[in-house]
Amino acid sequence: MTTASASRGASTLLAHLSPVELRSAVLDGELVPLGEGFAPLDLPVTASDRARTFASTIADPRVIVADRTAGWVWGWCSAPGSLRTCVSIAARIPSTQRRRLGAREAVIDDDEHRLLDGVRVTTPLRTLVDLARHGTESDTVDLLAQGLRESGIPLATALAGLERRARLSFVRTARQRLTEAAARAALLSRC
Repeated sequence: MTTASASRGASTLLAHLSPVELRSAVLDGELVPLGEGFAPLDLPVTASDRARTFASTIADPRVIVADRTAGWVWGWCSAPGSLRTCVSIAARIPSTQRRRLGAREAVIDDDEHRLLDGVRVTTPLRTLVDLARHGTESDTVDLLAQGLRESGIPLATALAGLERRARLSFVRTARQRLTEAAARAALLSRC
């Protein structure tokens, strides 16, 4: 059985367990909490596995996992404190649902998000651009450095992604953050 099919099989099994059984399995050391869900301890965790943990919470195909949460899905950081999502301005979902999901309205094209096991997630490039523009945490530059390193996206490509919508807010700050992050990523790569 491949890792992907083992992971899908485990997800199917986990879907049939009650919340009490899932928490008991965590206490027994058989499962680990993963985002909004759980994963078997003995299987490698992929971006699809992390994205899948939000499937029942989001439950709307118009909602896209974004910002630090998307960074977590791509494996760049530890679990984010809260779910962060975005929706296309054209999607027109109710304000109550946007608030519940921490969703901001965004100008986002179809090529700026991917479908991972039924959950839409911003692409690594769009995630870098969004974090550079909107990141408020003190470790944002370190997260960007990790993202640049893990994704293999060169600084020039990240800056071009930023220039795609040069009229948006915080572009100058984002450019500085990405440049600093690329320098940190280069230092980490040498170590």
